[in-house]
Amino acid sequence: MLSCREFAKGGFMTDADDWFAALDPAQAETLGRLRGLILGSADGITEEIKWRQPCYSRHKLFCYLQKSKSHVTLGFQQGARMPDAPGLLEGEGKELRHVRFTPGADIPDEAVKTLIGEALALDGA
Repeated sequence: MLSCREFAKGGFMTDADDWFAALDPAQAETLGRLRGLILGSADGITEEIKWRQPCYSRHKLFCYLQKSKSHVTLGFQQGARMPDAPGLLEGEGKELRHVRFTPGADIPDEAVKTLIGEALALDGA
């Protein structure tokens, strides 16, 4: 397993469990909860490290998790096409949208589940 310092210097983690194990405790709690919501949302979801972050696919890539010093991000590949019933999505790009969470803060589980469901509905489209 690579340490966070080795990872920052260009090391490449290929195992999602290693990526999560290298997080600081507040990030680990928040990202771990998001990971559980994603993996528990449907059968056949694959988790792999791409672009140095966990990415999730069923038929194709539908979401990813990302960390930074001040927040964590749940991003959606086809977010611009999602209805965003909870009204949480941010971003103005052509395709991607995301939701930012402060590590350690409450996660609105039902709203996140709704967004994941919307992304999965587009996954086969």
